[in-house]
Amino acid sequence: MRVEKDVLDFEYMRHIAAVIEAWQRPARMLALHVGAGVCTMARYLVHAYPDSRHIAVDIDTALPELARQWWDLPRSPQLRVRAQDGLDAVASRHDDSLDVLVRDAFSEALTPPTLADAVWWSHARRTVRAGGVVVANVGTVPGSAAHVADAAAARAAFGDVVAIGEPAVLKGKRRGNVVLAAGAGLNVDELRRYAASAPLPTVVDAAWAR
Repeated sequence: MRVEKDVLDFEYMRHIAAVIEAWQRPARMLALHVGAGVCTMARYLVHAYPDSRHIAVDIDTALPELARQWWDLPRSPQLRVRAQDGLDAVASRHDDSLDVLVRDAFSEALTPPTLADAVWWSHARRTVRAGGVVVANVGTVPGSAAHVADAAAARAAFGDVVAIGEPAVLKGKRRGNVVLAAGAGLNVDELRRYAASAPLPTVVDAAWAR
């Protein structure tokens, strides 16, 4: 039985969950989470899709261990947690070895540049199988153009990219989070239906940050 999205406290996490629901998933998906934190998203997806498998990495060596101590996390092979740099985690993967890549890593309010440039996105494209999807949480701050390069690199690697977020955040008027989704098999109409019924005003934008 699916875990309802209302167990996810942050709106951007609900957007990530909606992307996975709107995507043509394989029977047993393998996901890599870059920026594990305390594994909230990985834990949610394990419960929502019991046949899925997840690898969660974080550069903070303490967080994975603390997450194991504090919560009853699913054990390997469902969820493997390790301390690792986010770029190394993707660069070291074999070609076509992932179904899902989730990026949720931050340095203060923004994504670290090494996880948001053409090199990272090219590795993301290389490691995701045909029909796979990459979902990236992008921090936006009014006056900063960091997200523009991030979105441009995603489009250069994948072609079509959609952004999900609150209208004021998408327009650069307010600080917040935007979720980028890239890859084949994504039902954008279903995402727009999700956005129309979301608790907060939410927009799906295929031309964000152009």
